[in-house]
Amino acid sequence: MNKINVTLTEAVDTDKCFFIDVHHTAYRGVIEEMFGWNAALQRDYATAAFDSGNIHLIWFNTEKIGVIGLDVKHDHVWLKQLFILPDYQRKGVGSFAVNWAIEIANSVGKDLRLQTLKANTGAKQFYQGLGFSLEEETELHWVLSLPSDANSSA
Repeated sequence: MNKINVTLTEAVDTDKCFFIDVHHTAYRGVIEEMFGWNAALQRDYATAAFDSGNIHLIWFNTEKIGVIGLDVKHDHVWLKQLFILPDYQRKGVGSFAVNWAIEIANSVGKDLRLQTLKANTGAKQFYQGLGFSLEEETELHWVLSLPSDANSSA
């Protein structure tokens, strides 16, 4: 897959159904493994996540293939969602999207942080491969962080 064909655009209200679908498709296996699948609960979770804003669509050519969400906090940038349709996983799309998030964090001089469910060992390895370090471990999540360029050059 050629990276030049991958783009990001800001999500709008009419993208909510896609967000919910890609959340369910990309993350269902991990959620089922840890908690079992409750469709109504997951729809409510995904709806609230979309409604919190700062969501971008990930496109390959003219096809929506994923979503990424960021929040700029007072001391870091929070990578709150990254969901990519299975057919596009492990093809560089996730790296493209996370590198975009890294650029945002570096542009404001803040660390990039995220959490992933413990059952999602592939995600943990993916983020560590991009330079993220394990910062904290909770009962359900790994919390990872990547220092901003501003912090690492000081």
